[in-house]
Amino acid sequence: MAVPLSFSKFTVWGSYDMGKPRVRLLLDALRKRNMLASEINIDVWRGIEDKSVAGLMRIASALIRLIIGYPYALFRFFGTSRVDVILLPYPAIFDIFIIWPLTRLRGQKIIFDAFISLYDTIINDRKLLRCGDWRARLLWHFERFALRMADIVIVDTDEHGRYFAASFDIAPEKFVTVLVGAEDLFWEVRDQIAPNEAPADVPSPYVLFYGQFIPLHGIETILHAVELTASQNIHWLIVGSGQEEDLVREFVSRNAPRNMTWLPWVDYREIPGLIRNAAVCLGIFGDSDKASRVIPNKMFQILAAGGTIITRDSPAVTGLARQCPDNILLVAPADADALANAMISACSQYNPASMPFSSVTREALSPDKGVSKLLRRLKQLRVVGDVSERRASDFA
Repeated sequence: MAVPLSFSKFTVWGSYDMGKPRVRLLLDALRKRNMLASEINIDVWRGIEDKSVAGLMRIASALIRLIIGYPYALFRFFGTSRVDVILLPYPAIFDIFIIWPLTRLRGQKIIFDAFISLYDTIINDRKLLRCGDWRARLLWHFERFALRMADIVIVDTDEHGRYFAASFDIAPEKFVTVLVGAEDLFWEVRDQIAPNEAPADVPSPYVLFYGQFIPLHGIETILHAVELTASQNIHWLIVGSGQEEDLVREFVSRNAPRNMTWLPWVDYREIPGLIRNAAVCLGIFGDSDKASRVIPNKMFQILAAGGTIITRDSPAVTGLARQCPDNILLVAPADADALANAMISACSQYNPASMPFSSVTREALSPDKGVSKLLRRLKQLRVVGDVSERRASDFA
């Protein structure tokens, strides 16, 4: 006979990356509800901001920390009070293989934050392996098995949930959408920053892009738009580095653009001020399937800080764009002409004294609504019995 579960507390466990706003905001939303009984983190990703350009030595160091950290994390797991739910924040794909057998023995449920598909990132987005290669097939089975072991999988958009369900043959009802949201420092900047103060040596008005240079950002499209607006009174501030950094470096070396400033790095705490003082900010412009399924974290940050954003049109972002039409401008993906024209129009209407704030509420731009849905789903699972009664075939 199944034992009733209360779902009163979560244990957070694994090698989750506290450097990711996704992880910090999700845990903060649960802390506000007093839902966390204990947090057991293997600090694997310390000092590794962008895993795609980390290098073999840093990745090897992370793997060593992971191997050493698992036994101690398991020891702490057994030393904590028994709770009904184990939360594995992102990235959790290795963690679930370690913790799953123990949760089955103890009758606990697993919430797995898929967030970003490892298979999709490696095969389709960054093209590090060819689709159909034996290693790609192995990776697909590995990720599918991880997803099937979880009782609930949380994702950042409905489109991502549909992708995981269709691509890995997982029941759609297993997925719960929890938005990423924005941290307090982005909300606080609305009233703290003078709207016409630009960073040193950056003319105003300026256009802001920030982020890791990964394929879905569409860096080539942005650089082409910089060229197309060379004669306009528009300055582009590009902040970041990463996988496609060579494209930016080569562009700067070849063109020496007077209408663009590239800063490879700024302190995270400076980003809200850069947003608040920008005429307009940039989202993503890649034309991949992955780019069509995501709402980048920066969109929530920009809206929270009171900025206006231009980004690619996609099924994922359409609903949010309808809620704040004055703050989100949509263009076709990978279309530099459309981006340049939208930029010229936005900058010509820029009035720093009356920047439009997003009409959506703070709650709508936070993980809170998704967390409420997650808790309701957990209560529904009580009627299907204890997880230890599930058949082995459910995870094949």
